[in-house]
Amino acid sequence: MAIRELTIAGIIGAIGQPDFEAITAHLVGDLIGFDLAAMILHRRGDSPVALFDNFDSVGGRQGIANYVGVTHRINPILTGNPARGALRARDFRVRPDRLAGTCAAHLVRAPEEELGFRTIGWPERLEEVGLYFPACGGVVECGFYRQRAAHPVSPRTLRLLGALEAPITAAFDCHGRFRASPAPVELLSARERQVADLLLLGCSSEAIALRLGISRHTVKDHRKAIFRKLGIGSLAELFAAQRSLH
Repeated sequence: MAIRELTIAGIIGAIGQPDFEAITAHLVGDLIGFDLAAMILHRRGDSPVALFDNFDSVGGRQGIANYVGVTHRINPILTGNPARGALRARDFRVRPDRLAGTCAAHLVRAPEEELGFRTIGWPERLEEVGLYFPACGGVVECGFYRQRAAHPVSPRTLRLLGALEAPITAAFDCHGRFRASPAPVELLSARERQVADLLLLGCSSEAIALRLGISRHTVKDHRKAIFRKLGIGSLAELFAAQRSLH
C-alpha cells in the first residue's frame, strides 16, 4: 500500500478517538516531512479554537495563545474570502501597512519571516504549509511547520497535501458525528450485532449468510440497517465505530 493510502487509512482508523486531531496531524506531518503542527478551528462570529498543537516541544505555547487570541485576524489566508486547499505561507506575504492596529502589540515586523511578521512567542524562521478545509461548522486550519530549509517546499509536496483535503474533510465530518452522538449498543438488534461483528472480522456477505444460516439478501438488509443506525456509510467507518459496539 502506498504511503498516502496508509496515511488515509490511519486517519480513518482514528475517527471517534479522543486524540483524532493529534493522530491526523502527526500522520500528515510525517507524510510531508514537517515536525510541528497546529490545528485551529475558525467559525464565523466565534473565537478560534485550538484543536491540537505540539508547540510545547519548541517553547511556542505563548505564540499559539497569541495567534488564537489575536493575530489570526491578520492571517491573509483567512481574511476576505478564506482560501482553501494546500497553501504555502510565503505566497501570502503581508504588506507592512497591514501590521498596525489592535494586533500590533502581539507581533513583530520581521522581513525574514515568510509572512513578513511573526506573532510574539512564535518560533523564529519556520517554513509553513497549511491545509485549509471546511469542517466542524467552520474552516479548519492545519498548519505544518519546520525549520526553514535551503530548498522551499516543492509543488509536489503541495499536491500531495492537497490530495488529502477530501479524505480529511470527510474524516472530520465523520468524527464530528461520532463525538456529537455516540452510537449506543442498544441501537442494534442482537442479530445486527452478530452481523457487525462478522463484518469487522472481514467476512463477506456470503460467509456471514452461511455462518448464521440466513440468506445473502437478509445479510445485506442487516448491513443497511447497521449503517443507518450508526450513521455511517462504509466498512471503514464501521471499523472506526467498533469501540461503540463493545
